[in-house]
Amino acid sequence: MVNQAAKSQVSRGGSGSGPGGTRERLLAVATELFTTQGYGGTSLREIAERLDVSKAAIYYHFRTKEDIARAIVERIMEVNGGIADRLTVAGKDSEAWQRAFDQIIEIALTNRQLFMVWDRNDDAFQKLFADDPVLGPQIEAQGEPLGALFADPGLAPEDRIRLGCAFGAMMGPLVMYTTFYEDLSTDTLREHIRTTVAALLAG
Repeated sequence: MVNQAAKSQVSRGGSGSGPGGTRERLLAVATELFTTQGYGGTSLREIAERLDVSKAAIYYHFRTKEDIARAIVERIMEVNGGIADRLTVAGKDSEAWQRAFDQIIEIALTNRQLFMVWDRNDDAFQKLFADDPVLGPQIEAQGEPLGALFADPGLAPEDRIRLGCAFGAMMGPLVMYTTFYEDLSTDTLREHIRTTVAALLAG
């Protein structure tokens, strides 16, 4: 629960968007609830109760639940873009793939909750922002850079498969099957995902 001083701060608008700011705590709580309960199954009231604040305090930062979802999805798109950029820059250079994956694994571990909330709510988020002039096209195109790399006929078939397997080996424990690995620490996940990815890339 938020202590009384923090609650008072939220009521006044909080400390903004800094790491410990009200807006950041609000987004963290919303991300957790959207992950466990789904976007449709979470209300502003529940977010407010988890933070131990009034709904009016939430309205200081976000007018609607959709606005909260928008802020979360914008971050997801930014993270996805960073991952795609690193593999795209590595291109067809197999030696650069390992360096890129080392960076991508860190990004994925740092933003694990964002991947999980997207995995749980991708249909809801896509429908919610389908007509959004900014997010709509970003969501629709998010898989294109990686898809172009994995499907590149200029890469040898074995290299395309190695890349796809390495990416799947990373995302499996962190997103698709993450509930089975909740007992493992971040350091343990990092160590063994790196080892597995390196083995796959080495062929």
